[in-house]
Amino acid sequence: MLQETVTWDPQNMIVEPSTGQKIYVLFLVVVCVVTVVKLIRVWRIAFLFRLSTQANNPSYLKLLRSTHGSLSHWMWCTFLGWGILSSTALYDFCNGMLNEKVTGRLVILLQIREFAALLATALWVVLFVFLVRWHVSNRIERLSD
Repeated sequence: MLQETVTWDPQNMIVEPSTGQKIYVLFLVVVCVVTVVKLIRVWRIAFLFRLSTQANNPSYLKLLRSTHGSLSHWMWCTFLGWGILSSTALYDFCNGMLNEKVTGRLVILLQIREFAALLATALWVVLFVFLVRWHVSNRIERLSD
């Protein structure tokens, strides 16, 4: 009878994300949707190359300033959410390691990989919000001149 050897590749192992991670990813999607809606509101009134038509419109400048401030709040909320999620997950992970008495490197590396993936996702979302905020800020400067 032939015996087959099965190799186990921990690098390609699929780990189910926690409930907190699923909720945070949903939050990141909401942040992106809110940012796109705010960008569309800004562009609907004055598209990219027609900003000069709104030069004397104080309500448009007010919209730009409120959008700028709101996007700043969303960026900070994204960072704070990631920090809270990471710290609670790290706390739970350390408690689990203390209860187990023996922990292999694989478990630690998998947890670090999850933290890195969440941080990278959060940073991509914050970069997107930052770029839209920068765009709105440039519009405010051009209209103020």
